[in-house]
Amino acid sequence: MVERNGTPSVVTMDDPLTEPNTLRIRAIAAGLQPTDIMRARGTYKTPAVPYIIGGEGVGELEDGSRVYFGHSIPSSGAFAEWTIVPEEEVWRLPGAVDAGQAIALAIAGTGALIPLQEARIRSGERVLILGATGPLGQVGLQAARALGAGCVVAAARTKDRLERIKARGIADEIVQLGTGNDEAALRSVAGAGFDVVLDAIYGPPFVAALRNTAFGARLMTVGASAGMEVSISAWDMVRRSHHGVGTGYRPVDERRNAWRWLLNLAAEGRMFVDIAWFDLEDTASAWASQLESPGAKIVARIAT
Repeated sequence: MVERNGTPSVVTMDDPLTEPNTLRIRAIAAGLQPTDIMRARGTYKTPAVPYIIGGEGVGELEDGSRVYFGHSIPSSGAFAEWTIVPEEEVWRLPGAVDAGQAIALAIAGTGALIPLQEARIRSGERVLILGATGPLGQVGLQAARALGAGCVVAAARTKDRLERIKARGIADEIVQLGTGNDEAALRSVAGAGFDVVLDAIYGPPFVAALRNTAFGARLMTVGASAGMEVSISAWDMVRRSHHGVGTGYRPVDERRNAWRWLLNLAAEGRMFVDIAWFDLEDTASAWASQLESPGAKIVARIAT
């Protein structure tokens, strides 16, 4: 449970009751995401407080079937033994898919894939991922390759996380941001210019990336952790397109199909996201880790 701007604490509450068009799910694992922090700060879909944190996870229906769930009702969120979820946001989990990967490939994963699909990557194109070390960025790197990119470049602020990504082989080049001149740093690996940019951070790094794109480039913004406003000239946008993509507002069928596409890649060994596991009793530490923009998906064990 969390109070406004507070650190979550573990408390005992009554079991929740279903509402019309909802399902009651026994939670096994629950994920945190940036919007959980935004809710607690009162800047995004502000719920009544106190409320139970977490909107997504893996669990079991009352008939024992294993499912992924998203968009838990805040009054009975995912960080609890039982959670209440709209029926359409409960997706059957195929086979023995790892719970952490199923969670990471849902909201964060589809948040990367759908914009890249819309960018219509052509074979051999150069793709830049801004904010590449987080869960969404990791999915973006691997999805871009699967969609036909020729060169995939990872850009982020934390050097050791970038080096880990390079060692995993999911990026051809890495660029550390925030150490000086981002525009020059990106230029060193831009070749003839980036054809597609998946931007999870916006702010000044977006401008630096834009100025290193080729004619015909498609820039897809899905987050703004580096700043909500930028200053660009009309010339910067000549023969380029920029789209702000809110994947969570897309039809459920589109999101579910994108998730299944990513699960198939994972089954083939072509998709994996770093997971940081916490116990439910250590939710305060999980919350603190999420505040620091971790290079992994934060997932809590709710039940075995």
